[in-house]
Amino acid sequence: MQNFIQNLTYNLQTKYNKQVFRFLTQAKMPKRQFRVKIETKCLVLAQYIGAESLGLGGLIAQYPKNFEVLALTNGSSMVKNVSRIESINIKKEQFFDAMKYARVKGYKVFDINSGELKNEYKKMAKIDISEVDFIFVPNPFDANPDTVALLEHFKKILKTKEYKKTLQILMYESDNPLSYTDYWADVSNIISTKKKMLEFYYAENEKLIDGAIGLNKFRAIEQNTQYCEGFAGFFVKDFLELPLI
Repeated sequence: MQNFIQNLTYNLQTKYNKQVFRFLTQAKMPKRQFRVKIETKCLVLAQYIGAESLGLGGLIAQYPKNFEVLALTNGSSMVKNVSRIESINIKKEQFFDAMKYARVKGYKVFDINSGELKNEYKKMAKIDISEVDFIFVPNPFDANPDTVALLEHFKKILKTKEYKKTLQILMYESDNPLSYTDYWADVSNIISTKKKMLEFYYAENEKLIDGAIGLNKFRAIEQNTQYCEGFAGFFVKDFLELPLI
C-alpha cells in the first residue's frame, strides 16, 4: 500500500511538472536583460529564510535600495537538534545579517512557522503591492509545501488587491532550476557579495553554495558573461492562469 501511494504521488508530480513546463513554454516572453531604474520598486516573496539569497542574492545586492524582501516563514524547523524558538532566532539573525550586508532597504520575517503558510493567508494578504513594479516569487517546481501555499495565496491577493497595470511577476530559482528563463541579470560584478550572503545561511554546506554559484555560471554561458541569475517573467493575466498542484 505504501509503495502504491509513493508511486501515485510520483506520477502525479511528474504529470504536474510536465503540465507546468508546457504552460511556461507557451507563456514565455522574449529573453531580455533585467534592468532596474532609480524609481523601480521590487518586492521579493521568499518561502523560507535564505531562499531570496539563493534565487536572486546578486540582483538584490546590486540594487539594494530598490528591493524589499519578505521572508514569509520564520525558519522554525530549519535548524536541527535545537528547539523551535532557537531555530527561529538563529534563522532570523542570519537573515538580518545577510540583508544588512547587502544594504537592503526593507526586509521582514513573518511570524509563520515552517510548513504552516497554507493556514496563514490573512497574514500574507496584508502585503501592499499597489506601487510595486516587479514581484519575485519562487517557481512551482520547488518540492516545498510553503512554496505552493505562497503561490496560491499570492494568486488570491492579485485577484482582490490593487496593483499597477504594468506589474510583472518573476519566478526565481531557489530549491530547483526553472525549465526556461526569459529574464537574465548579470551579477558578475557582485557575485562575491552573493556568496557572502549565502555563507551567512549555509557556512557548513559548501556544496550548496557552490551549486548555487555554479547555476549562475551556467546561466551566464548564453549571455557571454561570467555569472547570471535567471528568471521566468509573467504579466499578471498569464500568472493567474498558471496551474498549481
